[in-house]
Amino acid sequence: MNEPFDLENSYAYLIYRTVRALRRQFMRLASANGLDLYPEQWFVLVRLMKQPGCSQSDLGRDFDDRPSMARALRNMEEKGWIKIQSNPEDGRKNQVYPTKKGSEIYQLMVAVVTEERKRMFKKLSSQDFKTFKRIIDQIYEESID
Repeated sequence: MNEPFDLENSYAYLIYRTVRALRRQFMRLASANGLDLYPEQWFVLVRLMKQPGCSQSDLGRDFDDRPSMARALRNMEEKGWIKIQSNPEDGRKNQVYPTKKGSEIYQLMVAVVTEERKRMFKKLSSQDFKTFKRIIDQIYEESID
């Protein structure tokens, strides 16, 4: 007879549970700072601050969900956080840039997220993070097609 599946020790479940908790925590932090900002939108702002003008399709590929990314970008553009414009060299592609308002939100949330990380991670060492990153990267690499 097969042993029952132990959900509480399933790595996929533990990762899922943690991602959901981190998502809720991020949204609480954003809301406490007067922002209706979702984690996916935050990831976009982080990427755009480092790579202004990256393509909409690159963002969709980065986050592995092009339809949701298109919706998120439209929403962010409506809020005035980003600007989407046609690529002058290839009109079929769109480039995405942070606006002044998007940059201000980024600066605010960097400070907020940094403080929250200090609180949440105070019992973890730098070696813990190196090990975690190595393991999670390996799991990711083995799970992609």
